[in-house]
Amino acid sequence: MQADHLTAETVAEYLKDNPDFFLHRPELVDRLAISHQQQGAVSLVEVQMRRQRQRIEELEEDITQMMSLAAKNDRTFHQLMELQKSLLACQSIEALDQEIMQYSRKIGLKSHLLLLDNVNSSWQLSRDTYQRFATNHLNGKDAYLGRLNRQDRYALFGGDRFANNEMSELGSYVILPLAAHSKKLGLLAFSSQEGGHFQPEMDTLFLRHLTELVTFMVQLLDEQMESSELETLSCANES
Repeated sequence: MQADHLTAETVAEYLKDNPDFFLHRPELVDRLAISHQQQGAVSLVEVQMRRQRQRIEELEEDITQMMSLAAKNDRTFHQLMELQKSLLACQSIEALDQEIMQYSRKIGLKSHLLLLDNVNSSWQLSRDTYQRFATNHLNGKDAYLGRLNRQDRYALFGGDRFANNEMSELGSYVILPLAAHSKKLGLLAFSSQEGGHFQPEMDTLFLRHLTELVTFMVQLLDEQMESSELETLSCANES
């Protein structure tokens, strides 16, 4: 039994090393038969043809999926280009937040702009909450994708930011830090009620580009607001 096994292994290795062995021995191909559950004995040529057809079908399916993904990415790119134009035209953080929310609704998501040290309760994010989330879930990464436990959900999105039925454990999230160099500004998040919508292996290239733009606009609008307040204060002192 051991000798037969070794002989079979030797033949198998030889055929692997010499794939053209049957090319010059067509009479052997006609005599070879391989057992098949449904069709009984079939020839080696039939087996090869069946495998080639199966491989072609798999390749066609891969191409279809790639084309579908490319079309989806193309739509996403053009949608984000339109959003970018709208964001650059915003004159306040309120307007910025509204534009992001409208974009999110169009694609079936909900957006959350969370800013550090902001007096507006809609955006307010404490530094302790930010640091705890960054340590537990970001840890140097560009984004967090997936589900959140109850504690994290309520720490980030508690209060009036969610309707009661939107705080379930079935939802999924993508959360990206808003940061310019070493300065931390907050978080930009998108949520879906579908648990599998955001998954760790997903690409975040478009979202990271959006986050960079939002970071720039938040800084710019904050500076404009501070400048306006200083100007108002100066005018009041002069009068």
